Amino acid sequence: MRYLKATAAAGALLASAILGLPADVTAQSFPTRPITITVTFPPGGATDSVARVLATGMMANLKQGVVVQNVGGAGGSIGTATIANAPNTGYSVGFIAAAALTTLPHLRAVPYRLDSFDYVCRTFDVPVFVLAAPDSRFKTLEDMIRFARENPGALNYGTVGPGSLPHLAALDLARESGVSWNHVPYKGESAAVTDLLGGHVDLYLGTSAVASTHNLRRLAVAAAGRVEESPQTPTLGELGYKVNWAIMGGVIAPKGIEPKVLTTLRSSCADVVTTAKFKEAIDRYKVRVAYADGPEFEKAIAAEAEGSRDLLKAVGLLQNQ
Repeated sequence: MRYLKATAAAGALLASAILGLPADVTAQSFPTRPITITVTFPPGGATDSVARVLATGMMANLKQGVVVQNVGGAGGSIGTATIANAPNTGYSVGFIAAAALTTLPHLRAVPYRLDSFDYVCRTFDVPVFVLAAPDSRFKTLEDMIRFARENPGALNYGTVGPGSLPHLAALDLARESGVSWNHVPYKGESAAVTDLLGGHVDLYLGTSAVASTHNLRRLAVAAAGRVEESPQTPTLGELGYKVNWAIMGGVIAPKGIEPKVLTTLRSSCADVVTTAKFKEAIDRYKVRVAYADGPEFEKAIAAEAEGSRDLLKAVGLLQNQ
């Protein structure tokens, strides 16, 4: 009888092994196969570039493959929905720019909420610059503000889309300065810059990286202080406009990941992002390291979402309450 019980027990253990390991054993051994990071924008931009640097670091740190896939479109909301709907095993995570969570839900219905995710870590932020073409009539921000006040509705500015952080920065600047100008949204940075250089739009709100690549004139930056890569560029605050917006990004995951697995992901992200090697690697994209752990990242997302809502309500663009 004892032999039969022992045999039955052994059989149960074998069946358990065949059907799948218990959650605590899985968590202890995680990861045992490659992890996929879904980037919510097409290849080539700052978000994608930082994600790939992070993936390389986590691959070495976790001693397991880390694969990047790009799911762009609709301002990042398509990729963000893909992340929300992925299995919550820890093997499918996402790398986002925060506006898909903090702004787009105030402008249109999206199939996710802030609490649809577990937050792994914040990795970077990128201040928004007011940019002009090299041959622009505007040498300073005050030149532009003066013209806009004297010619209401005559200026056009481009961004990568409605609800993006550059769009919010432009709305905030218009409110602070009392100017009226026209938003021309683009699906990507390349088309926007082409039109800026061709004179089809007067200004572009974007990153220092695109300014360096295309030799654009930096009129001002929406940051709390002057930034390292362009110390001669005044902040909007210095010029009298209380406007401070930065594109924030990091790693999120579908809600409900086993706690030990989430801890492993958070620890790996911290180990990579806080190194000099990571900073050096993303410096080439004019992106600043801005590490925050999962809970702090979640708080920052919630705070930005509240600020975005207040601004959109103030300028009459709030759609979803």
